[in-house]
Amino acid sequence: MRKLRFAFKQFKFLFEDLKRWKCKTKKDIFYLIFEFGIWATLLYRISRFFFLLDYPILKIFFRLIAFFLFKIDELLGVALSPGCQIGPGLYIGHVGVIRIHPGAFVGEKLSIGSLVVIGTRGVGHEGVPLIGDNVYIGVGAKVLGEIRIGNNVVIGANAVVISDIPDNSTVVGVPGRIVKNNNLEV
Repeated sequence: MRKLRFAFKQFKFLFEDLKRWKCKTKKDIFYLIFEFGIWATLLYRISRFFFLLDYPILKIFFRLIAFFLFKIDELLGVALSPGCQIGPGLYIGHVGVIRIHPGAFVGEKLSIGSLVVIGTRGVGHEGVPLIGDNVYIGVGAKVLGEIRIGNNVVIGANAVVISDIPDNSTVVGVPGRIVKNNNLEV
């Protein structure tokens, strides 16, 4: 019963994801129906739901459903594996080649741009990022390796982050360097 409750939590997370779009009118809701970022998020949450259903005989069937939903999500240009753990409040503003490693753990309120990769550093390297709450990852950024990204972090466009980043930081460049920390210039 506990496993089922945990799986159904994905739908609560989906509601939190949708609240980040801030619909004010019926017209906004109509246009959001055609927003690929919402479709990608919806497909991830449903595939994650099936991935988390862990019943001995049905597990293979549920994982197969999760896999096919993941493949549909990939057609949108977003590879959010059902194995990765993403907290509530996911916001994908624009789709287009977004990849998150199946072992990645992401906190609440992740905002992510297109062309973002979150994963390992490559062949022969192990470990994936642990990303905190309220993180913005700009267009084209790469977050690679067994690193920790703190809470309230902004990662600028095209940054390549390969080392730990403390809370309340802004990171830019290749390799990523902290340009702001605790609202003070570094």
